[in-house]
Amino acid sequence: MNPSHGQREVLRGTAEEAHIKGAPHQFIGDVDVYSVSESLGTEQTRIRLVRFTPGSRTRPHRHSNDQLLFFMDGPGIIAVDGGEDQRIEPGEFVLLPGGTMHMHGATEEAPTSHISMMAAIDSDFESEISPAWQRYRDA
Repeated sequence: MNPSHGQREVLRGTAEEAHIKGAPHQFIGDVDVYSVSESLGTEQTRIRLVRFTPGSRTRPHRHSNDQLLFFMDGPGIIAVDGGEDQRIEPGEFVLLPGGTMHMHGATEEAPTSHISMMAAIDSDFESEISPAWQRYRDA
């Protein structure tokens, strides 16, 4: 280590330390959320590991900034702007542009997990959605 740069602490954590249960107003079905960035003490970037049981998903929502998802296993699903589910395979990345109404989760057949990365921002679960998606708000 170069002494002119000073010592820096490396923060480490485990998924279990970061575990919170998925909130019913944000998810349909049984979902486990691991708030990785929060457990490490950063507020600049939000990184979460999300594990979905078969058929579980987020409710329709949007973020003010881009969201990047990396599907670790699955397959999973993504749906945007009132559209149909699109199948996402393990190892695929998905970019959801800021302001895009969307949902993501697991197929009916299998569980999935993904890592969500975005700027620390608010999520909007209250905006108007397509009538085709109303069942996801009402579930």
